[in-house]
Amino acid sequence: RLSYRTQAYIQSDITQFAPSTGDLAYPAKLSADLSNQYGMWYPTVRRTLICLSKLYRCTHKNVFESLAQECLSACIDSLKIAAKCICESSSLLDSQLFLIKHLLILREQIAPFDVSFTVSEVSLDFTNLKIAASDLITNKNRVFSLNSNNALLEFIFQGAPQLTKKLLDSKKDVDINLKEACTDFITTAATMLSSPINAFLATLETTTTNPTMEQYRNIVSETSQRISNKLSGIKKLMNLYLANTDTEAILFRPIRGQILGQFANIRKVIDKMEEEDQFIINCPSPEQLTLTLAYN
Repeated sequence: RLSYRTQAYIQSDITQFAPSTGDLAYPAKLSADLSNQYGMWYPTVRRTLICLSKLYRCTHKNVFESLAQECLSACIDSLKIAAKCICESSSLLDSQLFLIKHLLILREQIAPFDVSFTVSEVSLDFTNLKIAASDLITNKNRVFSLNSNNALLEFIFQGAPQLTKKLLDSKKDVDINLKEACTDFITTAATMLSSPINAFLATLETTTTNPTMEQYRNIVSETSQRISNKLSGIKKLMNLYLANTDTEAILFRPIRGQILGQFANIRKVIDKMEEEDQFIINCPSPEQLTLTLAYN
């Protein structure tokens, strides 16, 4: 009875949860009440963690693991739906940081549970049945054959559904989705900061015409200005959502690496130019860029 009521709760209050405008008011929601961190959690995350904490105390381990897998899966799906809405109402960066924030919360909060969060799912695979049925229709002239090539016998023996067993690991699913969300954010932020130089380098690979010194100067200047204008905003947004300097620094490290890599690529060409041209282009050195992109 408890399992049935839990599954009904997961379906009605997590899977079918319809967020209000206030539930999706990110990033404004994060500045509203910094003293109440739980109040800033997305409703389905709060409900999932409350549900798991109650189940953990009153159900058998196997039952808990099965219900936990279903609950976490529904919660992750609800977060993805919310992220899409936030992308439309706020920005892509907001939606990605929203997802990262709440997946980090899920990972941190389920860690103390002394269970594996792994269950086996058994299902029937009807692929062979579809293939056998198609063959039966194709070879219907052999249905009444009296030898081993009888199409009906082949359908009976080859069309039996196969029993398949799949291992579901909800804790691993949280980690996989968190990694994907972080990768998406890193790509978005790095592109936002270095898009001029990215596009310029991509053009170099497809054209036989050598750009002028003036074009190099403009691209370097535009990218440097872009970093100067947008970097502080990205850092503030990361701090608003994550509120943990160590986590923010870890997430920012590959962003910095991508930008340094792109500047290193363009410097390979610039370093072959005359010193006067290099001076006019004024490409920042790796040391200057590292200092500019330091996370502090």
